[in-house]
Amino acid sequence: MVKVSIVKCDSYDHAEIGVKKALDLIGGIKSFVKPGDSVLLKVNLLTPKPPEAAITTHPKMVEAMINIVHSASGEALVGDSSGGLGLTDKALEVSGIRGVAEKLGAKVINFDSAGTYTVDIPMGKELSKLYVAKPVMDADVVVSMPKLKTHALTLYTGAVKNLFGTIPGGNKSLIHGITGSSERFSEALIDIYSVLPVHLAVMDGIVGMEGLGPHMGTPKRSDVILASKELVALDAVASSVMDFSPHDIPMLRIAKERGLGTIDLDKIDIVGENLDDVKVGFKKPYKIYKSLMFLPSSIRNLFVEKPRLPFPIKKKCTRCKICEENCPVDAIKVSNELYFDYNKCIICYCCYELCPEGGIELKKSLLPRSSYQTRVKKVR
Repeated sequence: MVKVSIVKCDSYDHAEIGVKKALDLIGGIKSFVKPGDSVLLKVNLLTPKPPEAAITTHPKMVEAMINIVHSASGEALVGDSSGGLGLTDKALEVSGIRGVAEKLGAKVINFDSAGTYTVDIPMGKELSKLYVAKPVMDADVVVSMPKLKTHALTLYTGAVKNLFGTIPGGNKSLIHGITGSSERFSEALIDIYSVLPVHLAVMDGIVGMEGLGPHMGTPKRSDVILASKELVALDAVASSVMDFSPHDIPMLRIAKERGLGTIDLDKIDIVGENLDDVKVGFKKPYKIYKSLMFLPSSIRNLFVEKPRLPFPIKKKCTRCKICEENCPVDAIKVSNELYFDYNKCIICYCCYELCPEGGIELKKSLLPRSSYQTRVKKVR
């Protein structure tokens, strides 16, 4: 039975104590890291925001893992590719992750400029190959270090979803463009997970995010750190901490269907804290109708209450063009006017996630998409 540890931790000042305890409960760092191993800490650097925004992995968690890796005589590396083009270096700075890594002598890697390997996906459902950042495949040990958050497209984002950042630059947008829907994008996430050599996950759940995550939600205290060698099982437990059902989360259900992980809690050995004692009710980004769960997903999704279209908030738009540059289907144009082509929009929410001003909101679309073409055209 796979183990997932839960440790209470009510302050980032105590993060190293909490992380060490979480790892000790599943065998200790030396069961994963041998002397001389290169250990890549794959953090969450979605966008350039400070730690208190609860969007990126907290630097104290990164500091804790670097110290623990060094205690096992491993070489710590820290890296990611942010959600938007050209934002990774700024995200490393603003999040505080570069500062703590360099202070402790850990190498910091921007995946966008580290080169890629082509990795085939023999059993891929949506993807047949990936362009993966070289440091991910070259490291002796890879550790996913996600943030406990909701997600407007996938309901929940965690250790498995965090691996999307191993794909540098515009290749992430290409995958969004290929897949589009939550179901197909979740299949692609499991395609990615199926071929990456990830050995461990350590989750920052001290302060998470609820509501319309992973960027525009609300910080939420949950006061936990989780660890496991199986990412899917960790995500099942972490989502349960949020009081979500793992079976409601498409990527976890798909992982189970494809035999790539355990999501049934009675088949997971939860060590440390009792799950019921640490559950915190997180506000969901959209409503799940549990009475419809017996239906096929293609039918069930018709009844899911969730925001459908991204709309710009005129007074917040600064014309930075990040939304335009990162739209995978070229549906956004920014000049003197801001134009969203909703006939092209695939509802991937890249614009929503990456707007630095929080200038995109999600609204239900009751009318045909063509009805919205001119309603957001002019921004003064």
